[in-house]
Amino acid sequence: MAAVSQPGSRAGLITALVIFVVLFLVATVLFFTSNADNKVNEKRVSDLQAKYNQVIKQSEMTDPDYQALQDIQKDPTNRGRSMFDILKTQRDDLAKRISGPNGARAADALKQADDIYTVVNKGLADEGVSDVTIASDGLTNQMVTLRNAIIQKQKQVKEQEAKALACADDLKKQIALYQKAVDTHRANLETAQTDTRTKEEETTKYRAGKDEQVAGLQKDLSDTVEKDRKALEDLNTQLTARTQEIDKLKKDLEIAYGAMARFKVGGTGEAAIRRADGTISQLGKNSVVYINRGLGQQISPGMTFEVYDKNEGIPRLQATNEETLPAGKASIEVTRVSPGSSEARIIKQSPGSQVFVGDLIANLVYDPNVKFRFKVFGDFDIDQDGKATPQETEVVKRLIAQWGGIVTDDLNIDTDFLIMGKEPVVPAIPPEQLKDDHIREFEQAKAAEARKQYDEVKNKALELHTPVLNQNRFLYFIGFFDQARK
Repeated sequence: MAAVSQPGSRAGLITALVIFVVLFLVATVLFFTSNADNKVNEKRVSDLQAKYNQVIKQSEMTDPDYQALQDIQKDPTNRGRSMFDILKTQRDDLAKRISGPNGARAADALKQADDIYTVVNKGLADEGVSDVTIASDGLTNQMVTLRNAIIQKQKQVKEQEAKALACADDLKKQIALYQKAVDTHRANLETAQTDTRTKEEETTKYRAGKDEQVAGLQKDLSDTVEKDRKALEDLNTQLTARTQEIDKLKKDLEIAYGAMARFKVGGTGEAAIRRADGTISQLGKNSVVYINRGLGQQISPGMTFEVYDKNEGIPRLQATNEETLPAGKASIEVTRVSPGSSEARIIKQSPGSQVFVGDLIANLVYDPNVKFRFKVFGDFDIDQDGKATPQETEVVKRLIAQWGGIVTDDLNIDTDFLIMGKEPVVPAIPPEQLKDDHIREFEQAKAAEARKQYDEVKNKALELHTPVLNQNRFLYFIGFFDQARK
């Protein structure tokens, strides 16, 4: 290679340096120019992105609805149309479906739909339809609901129409039956009217024929009445005479009762009560005693006697108050009967008293030779529980019959003793309390009637001079007072 001269090499280096500097300056200018354009473009892109993000975001471009909208845009009929235009058209079509072809703007369609829901529900409520309600949760669903409700109502209307037709048919049948009954009744009425006129004519003829007979009967009746009047006067005269005879017989009977009662007092009254039926013949152990009555003397196990002191005797009958009851030393009950004597046990003994041989025993019912006649009247309370009952009355009658007495239904001169139950008490109730209480009024009247009968029986016994004993005195006189409480 030929050698390069020194001056030529230097000139080429300078030239290259100048070209480099020029190129650097041009590149620098181009860099700054390009950089400025890039910033402008970046800002434009940023502004465009911010602007279109207000319309659709980048993440929403992957939504299936966006893809469907792109498919609609690709349709040949929508060529050249923007997505906004397509969405606006769909919105307007939906608004027309809600409010009609001449309806409100799309922006007011939703409010109009809500107003329609309110109006429809109010109309249904005003018509009394409570089983159908239109809600704002979907126009299609509510249209289906309303359609079904209309179909149901139409079925109900048809059913009611069918029932109405059936009722109309029944009504026609009833009217026909009623009309038939009316016609029958009218025919019967006309027949009855005809019969009535016939009967009236017959009655008139009959009355005309009977008037003469009535006149004759009236005359006969007058004669009969006069005859009967005279006969009645004769009967009244005879009745007056018979009444006087009856009054005289009553007085004679009272005199006879008095005379018989005087003899009776000494026989079966006071004397019978104070007459001892036996004595204590022997004292045993453990409250056992023996009496001088046995087999063949009408003594039976279970019979009770009251024991009285042999020196004091049996108390008199005239005392009537409860403080002087005829209580003896003790009460005994026969347990075993033997020939000539009987064994008995002491069932009650008065405090401080002692039974001795020779003490008297008495039982008002018992008498080996005589059967006394007893009239038992009223309800008794022999167990002293405060309740007088007919059942306890039967116990008293059973004791009398068991021990040799005779229970009679009548109270007359042959009655030896009258045994009276508890005296009936008439409750004192003010009349104003009985005015509206019929049950208490009935009970008071019943108690008053019982008290009246009680007093009448008692007074009759006093008239007949028949000894009267209340239940406590009777129980003491037979030695059964304490035994009755068990």
